Amino acid sequence: MVSNGVSLAAGAVLGEMIAEFMLVNMVTLKHVEVLEYVSSRSGMRVFLMEYESPIVNSYYIFPTRAENHEGLPHTLEHLIFLGSALYPERGTLDLLASRAIATGTNAWTDVDHTVYTISTAGLEGSLKMMPVYLDHLLRPTLTQDAFITDVHRVTPDGMNSGTVYCEMKNHENSADSITNFELMHLLYLSESGYSMVHGGRLEALRRTTNERVREYHRRYYRLDNMSIALGGRLGDRAAILKAVAHAEAGLISSGVETHPVDAANYFGIKHWDDPVHCPPLDETSHSTVYFPSDDEEVGQFTMAWRGPKWDEFELCRAISLLGLYLTHTPISPMEQALVYTKDPFGSGVVFSHEILKDGHFTINVQDVPCNPSKLDTIESRIRELLLEVFDNPLDMQRLRALILRECMAHYRSLETSPAEVLVDGVISYVIYGSDRKDLDEQLEGNGQMSSLLEKDEEYWKGILWQYFIDAPWVTVTTLPSIEESERIERFEQSLISQQLEASDLDFLREQEERVELIFSNKSGSVPPHVMEAFGLVDVSKIQPTAWPYMRNFTSIGYGHDGGRVLQGRVQLFNEHGGSIPVSNWSSLVSDLYSLHILMQVNHIASDFVRISVVIPTSHLGLSHMEKQSLTLLCALLFQSDFGEGLGPSMPADILIRQLQEYTSSYSANLGFNSTFGNPDGFCELIQLSMTCHLSNYERVFYLLQRVLRDVRFTPTIISSRVSSLLKSFKKKGRSAKSIVRQASQAMRLRRDSALMSNGLGQQLEYLHYAEESDMTELLQGLYYKLFSQGNMVAHVTCDLTQMPDSWLRGWSVFSGSDAMDRTLRELMGLRSGADAQPNDVNGVFMSMASTDVSFLSFVIPAPLGHLHPEYALLCVLSEYLCMMESPLFRAIRGGGFAYNYSVSYSPNLGELHLSLQQAVDVLGALRATREVFAQMATGHLLTDSDVLSACCSLIYSIIEDEETLSEYSYQTFQDAFRGVGSDFTATLLTQVRQVGVYDLRVLSQKYLTEYLSFGGSHRTIAVVTNKSQADEVHTGLSKMGYGTLFRTTARNLLGFASRGVFQELDLYNSDGSESDDDDELMDTDIDNSDADMDSSEHDGSD
Repeated sequence: MVSNGVSLAAGAVLGEMIAEFMLVNMVTLKHVEVLEYVSSRSGMRVFLMEYESPIVNSYYIFPTRAENHEGLPHTLEHLIFLGSALYPERGTLDLLASRAIATGTNAWTDVDHTVYTISTAGLEGSLKMMPVYLDHLLRPTLTQDAFITDVHRVTPDGMNSGTVYCEMKNHENSADSITNFELMHLLYLSESGYSMVHGGRLEALRRTTNERVREYHRRYYRLDNMSIALGGRLGDRAAILKAVAHAEAGLISSGVETHPVDAANYFGIKHWDDPVHCPPLDETSHSTVYFPSDDEEVGQFTMAWRGPKWDEFELCRAISLLGLYLTHTPISPMEQALVYTKDPFGSGVVFSHEILKDGHFTINVQDVPCNPSKLDTIESRIRELLLEVFDNPLDMQRLRALILRECMAHYRSLETSPAEVLVDGVISYVIYGSDRKDLDEQLEGNGQMSSLLEKDEEYWKGILWQYFIDAPWVTVTTLPSIEESERIERFEQSLISQQLEASDLDFLREQEERVELIFSNKSGSVPPHVMEAFGLVDVSKIQPTAWPYMRNFTSIGYGHDGGRVLQGRVQLFNEHGGSIPVSNWSSLVSDLYSLHILMQVNHIASDFVRISVVIPTSHLGLSHMEKQSLTLLCALLFQSDFGEGLGPSMPADILIRQLQEYTSSYSANLGFNSTFGNPDGFCELIQLSMTCHLSNYERVFYLLQRVLRDVRFTPTIISSRVSSLLKSFKKKGRSAKSIVRQASQAMRLRRDSALMSNGLGQQLEYLHYAEESDMTELLQGLYYKLFSQGNMVAHVTCDLTQMPDSWLRGWSVFSGSDAMDRTLRELMGLRSGADAQPNDVNGVFMSMASTDVSFLSFVIPAPLGHLHPEYALLCVLSEYLCMMESPLFRAIRGGGFAYNYSVSYSPNLGELHLSLQQAVDVLGALRATREVFAQMATGHLLTDSDVLSACCSLIYSIIEDEETLSEYSYQTFQDAFRGVGSDFTATLLTQVRQVGVYDLRVLSQKYLTEYLSFGGSHRTIAVVTNKSQADEVHTGLSKMGYGTLFRTTARNLLGFASRGVFQELDLYNSDGSESDDDDELMDTDIDNSDADMDSSEHDGSD
């Protein structure tokens, strides 16, 4: 691996010493190198992870363990950021981080560790931030002021506030949190650290103290319990280690305690060796728990077993693979029997394996109807299925294909998300590892997979019997409950009264005045000399990625896209970019010129090929129902039969087998970043994507051709998929975030637009209709209409030096457009803002039993398009408002009003969005927001230093969008749909650097003042709150000038989104159940069916 001409490991020898750091471990995985060093002075460990990326990721790792439910690891994580011995002013860490070309800092707490992160554009910023970060980590101030703002306090009106409290209130009564809490107690018993809620239970958060946090810090935040991992283009390891050693020496000289170690044999402090944390599970047990809900239609069922020990690597892999064999894809035994059947038990079956000191694994059936025929039999049915699998021959071909696919997916992830993959293995090794070879086993484990490929059926059945069938298990049935929601509502009301009675009101008022002072920007800010001493990373040294690509279409106009026109309409971009330039483009140019289909080809260093085909729909004159059918059609494309055509007929189960065998991922989606029920601004496009190893390109290309030509829908498969999707909608219908999003869209967009047609409300009604009707003819006709057109555009990302000869000529079978001289946006029928249609209703207010917090969405008009003169300015304004320790951040999150918020600009829709999320005091959050906006609009708050920080932070975000070569390739393709040239990123970076205080002041006067009043169809507000606060919040909004908000229910809102009338939809199945789900991907690769889609690698397990 070469970075800037220097190999990280060049000349490295185990045992070498650099600045008192000993090299104790080296691991190489394909293009990635990982080196482990240990400080003999302190025991601190440093991991250097070298891979190709302009972003350098830093991770500061502390193995931690919760000892009760107070959430001390989590509360400490929040307080760390609020000041240190050398930098006592709140916000210093994040403001300096922006000057290091980062978007601030972040952290997460898990059951066995806490990790602090910062990602910078280039190595310089990471090294500049290291001593500042370490001072915060090991010498934090941990003041009482920080505790009452960011952990917990009681307000003068008896409410509970604080950032951590907001966060946990949003989680504690969710179905998943309730399930996990009960599950861990059953699996590990009450004395184990694994059974403790590391985030904190609300009752315990209300009684914890700052001194408890300080004491926890003293015991866990030590140099000999700390590791640093850096990943990206690193280069000279000696320079990095000397910088770490310098920071370490500064800490030691400041009094941080050290414990010299034998570096060669030091593995850190082990917090989980006490047997109390992993008691044996001796007997089977069952539990039923309830979560608050407005209905009692569907719940979930979880079955769990204890797994192998952490260092039984091959066995851990085997159990994970066996779990996939049982539950992965519609052809797996459990999906076939429980989901893809006439009377399904649920919408999906998910296997998960948590690898701890002693791990556990679960099978979860989602969205189980709450009727006895399902709830009383589901456990026995799963047991029957396990025994059936054991008693019958295993499908060894499928099992081996799964193993190979997991290997492919792992190596693919090293290209698309190397930082996440590597740091996960490093963290696990730091916590539990006791041998140097454990790191290699965690990061690659190639020997494990090779060994497992050789295992016979007896081996696999032995594991199935020992761990799934013969071992004790636990079950948790999680049910929705109206009574539980009413109980929580009564409790919250009584808690306010109790807290007021038990508190000194004068003290509470004084405390609140102190909080207001802290966030009034008058109680102290980062001194200018601190900012000046830190300096600014030289942005000019940071170069965006620029690898070559070629296309036979135009985004702006031939000769204006930024590429070199080679032959006819074929253009070459970044001809000399990339470390592996393609020397002879002539044959590729000729082949690309001769193609009829529109195509872009990106050359990157990769062992994989990623193929995408985008199909427009807007110019086809689709009926409203055909538009509503697009989501279902996408869900069926990779799960349906092939008729005779390009090959013989093929049943769906064979297709799925071949997809699993030859691809690392595959998907069919609306737009570029859609989730099920929440389409994006490009949802008038359908995108099919497939990723495979280079050796499988021809097989996968053949399958893609057949998906585009030979799909034949059948009533059985359609019915099964519709039933599954309907059941999965229950989660989305209970999601306050989803409801407020749908409400906001329903007030602004045409109901017959593709975006609304595939949104939550209309999909609920459409799928109910589809369940009762034969949709075969409609879907088949829509399929022919979509895929027989010539306006498709393809994108291939690969290493061109490794592709087969004449690979491009196979694409000649596809027809093309008759108007090749038009831009891609014109050919695709894309028109920014075309779906906008103001409604008579411009404000709605709802309350839901399924949420303990509030959500608000406030949308105003903004310029359309990425080339508008104000585009860069609005991006900087949004970044300024959202960056860590901005005035708005301090007012909302710092004030404890809400856990999250955002201000985002959508150029494709022409909108500026204000979103308040997970708010325990939405009125306070809105008041604080209005105050900040009013001050900015009158020229206050904005400073040169803060605006510079915002510009630097935005520069990082722009570069991060192209962090890996795969992401870079995808961005260049998306740019064509945005209607911008190849120099868009470079031009935007230049424009951002030029933004100043005056620009944002003018912009604030023009746009932020729109949020200070309400009225007119051009502004919309949607609010969802919990039932216990509904009347108070609604009254408060009226007093603030929002009295015209129409008060309704979530179900009536869905009716409005579907029909334009606030009326509950008739969505009941024959069993009386209603249907919905949260953010399921419109992704037919079951790997990621309920994960968030990455905007650049969005096809399944990528």
